[in-house]
Amino acid sequence: MISERTVRDTELDKVLDIIRSSALSPEGRERITPDLVVYDRDEIERRARKVEEYMNLLSGTAPDPFPYISDIFSFAASSHADLAGESVYRAGEFLHSYISMLVFLEKEEEIHDEDRELSNEILSSLDSDGFVHEDHPRLLPLIRKRDEIKAERVRYSSRFIAEHRTLVQQTEAMFRNERVVIPIRSDQKRIPGCYISGASSSGSTLFAEPSELLALNNDAVIAEERIRAEKMRILHDLSDKVRTLIPVLKDMLERVIEFDFYYSFAIWARKNKAVQPRRGRTLSLIAACHPLLGDGAVPITISLPENVRALVLSGANAGGKTVTMKTIALLALINQIAGYIPADAHSVMPIYSSVFTDIGDGQSILDAASTFSSHMKNIASICRSIDTSSLVILDELGSGTDPEEGAALSRAMLTYFSHHASLTCITSHYSQVKSYAYSEPDMMNASMEFDEHSGLPTYRVLEGIPGDSHALETARRMHVPKEIIDRASEDLRGGNADTGRIIKALISKERTLDRKITEIAILKKREEKSREELERKEKDLEKKENELRKEGVKELSDYLRSTRKELERLVMDVRTGNLTKEKTKKVKSYIKSVEEKKAQEENMIEEEAEEIADDGRPLLPGDSVICGLSRVRGRVVDANGNNVTVSLENGLRMNMKRSMVQRAAEKEGKISVEYGSTTKKADYTIDVRGLTLEEALRKVEDQIEAAILSSLPSFSIIHGYGDGILSRGIHEYLKKRREIKDYRFARPEDGGMGKTYVDLF
Repeated sequence: MISERTVRDTELDKVLDIIRSSALSPEGRERITPDLVVYDRDEIERRARKVEEYMNLLSGTAPDPFPYISDIFSFAASSHADLAGESVYRAGEFLHSYISMLVFLEKEEEIHDEDRELSNEILSSLDSDGFVHEDHPRLLPLIRKRDEIKAERVRYSSRFIAEHRTLVQQTEAMFRNERVVIPIRSDQKRIPGCYISGASSSGSTLFAEPSELLALNNDAVIAEERIRAEKMRILHDLSDKVRTLIPVLKDMLERVIEFDFYYSFAIWARKNKAVQPRRGRTLSLIAACHPLLGDGAVPITISLPENVRALVLSGANAGGKTVTMKTIALLALINQIAGYIPADAHSVMPIYSSVFTDIGDGQSILDAASTFSSHMKNIASICRSIDTSSLVILDELGSGTDPEEGAALSRAMLTYFSHHASLTCITSHYSQVKSYAYSEPDMMNASMEFDEHSGLPTYRVLEGIPGDSHALETARRMHVPKEIIDRASEDLRGGNADTGRIIKALISKERTLDRKITEIAILKKREEKSREELERKEKDLEKKENELRKEGVKELSDYLRSTRKELERLVMDVRTGNLTKEKTKKVKSYIKSVEEKKAQEENMIEEEAEEIADDGRPLLPGDSVICGLSRVRGRVVDANGNNVTVSLENGLRMNMKRSMVQRAAEKEGKISVEYGSTTKKADYTIDVRGLTLEEALRKVEDQIEAAILSSLPSFSIIHGYGDGILSRGIHEYLKKRREIKDYRFARPEDGGMGKTYVDLF
């Protein structure tokens, strides 16, 4: 059970008032209270899923508001009398709203025809005050009969007055007590067949009802009574139907109350951009907002290490310390009501078994309690109630008494709560408390940022750094006389060094050391990566060397096989006949060809050794290179890391891996490739309409090469719609080019499928 002190300190009741305002039923509003805080993780997650479900439904038509009907249940339980018409009407309105709620929830299959029919019958029979409509089908014949009687009564009165002008006092009939009477002169009171029902105050006029008019008046009264009786019967019938439905209405009301809870929180969550925080054991609020501060509030970001059990928040007065503490406690409570908080989705919010606060001045004249004693009384109560899963928020701990004693008491309390609660957050101006928190491994300092240049707080939390109180700056901002400020500044200069500044210096050095350690770790990782890359390249070179060796062996084997056959044939010729001059010439010619082959291979090896001059430096455009196993010469067009674009001597342009390209020594007397004269101009848009696919592809190829040389990152191709041959062929071609990063049809307003955008690496 959450305490009234915590509700007041965190202003949870004010937030709940805002949430209640979105509820659709009075009973639902009454149930949205601080008692909704729960401590079971599964229940919180279940509620969060329901709130999310309702948030997804908010784009639809909102359900109708519900009337208050709980009094109907209590009346029906205590009396057997008919329900008042207004109560019956509210029951019908409730049924109508309940059906609209099911439609909102997309559960139309749960709507019962009897409920819809009864709602329609009640709302069509009664007005909002509970009176039966005059056009009710059961009343129409009776009303028609009454109107006929009244019309006949008017006609008879008019005829009587016209026929007895000498007797009547005036030319029109009068209404008295819902009866039509004829005013006659007082000296005519003995008119036969007339019933005298009264006289005027002067006695000069008598009110008479001739026998026929008397009967018509009686018929009119009876007709009105029949209508009134029928209305009572209609109300009685509707009342009986509502009484029969009361058990169902009670169940419906409980469901409406539950609906109101999720519906109200869904509206609040969407308005405040609330999210479901991650579940964890350590508090981490990212861009968290106090829901009462509006859009102008500075979001709070604070993340605690897993081992921290106590947080000491310091800084300037009016810098936002108390608001930060209230935000932490308030969001913890709201999270344990609905599973949503106004913060970034990466925030982590633990589940606390209880939340205790001591914020503000609890001084009481009636209880003869000072500020300090009031705080101590509340804190003593908290000490008796907490457990290891509690959240404790204490503002200005130890204030209101002697500073030394207050600081000592604060340190002792901080130690106690860090051992007996899950998390304790305090605000303090005591330097001793800040130093103590810095020295304890399960405690952490934080402060509210203060702009030294402007002399104003920024309301941002700085983790790990204690803050100065900036009392002089605050006093100056509040227009305290300059004489007082100067005197206080002089006293401070003569005092001891500020502990907070020493701690800041230590933290700064610690962070510098951490940064250097991180840099060393990064360098070490880079070295390991370089070593792995060198080992990989060495293996690749060994693999290529083996491949080359195998290729050389194969060529040599093929050559030996052919020469062996030639040698065997010559030997056979020598053996089968005399050694003639012609045969001797053939043998010499064969020996010479073998020697020439040997010399040719040796020269080729020497030339290759002379051609290769790769010293490991990065390749630049224009460098002469030797490419691939075929040893084709060329020049570098573009070199980007491990990818090299080379223009070969045979006119082809190829993209190759750096490992397949070796720098070559320049050959004297060779004509170098002139890139400037062959470079094509790149266009932002090329038009290939009317070309054949082969012509279009050549134009696209030229554009890609020109774009690469011009460092053009993208261009577009207009190919038109046609029968799709150009667009399909161009897309197939682009798919195979490694220089292409992406391609896609243009936007509808820029040509659609008749145009293609191309992005290059």
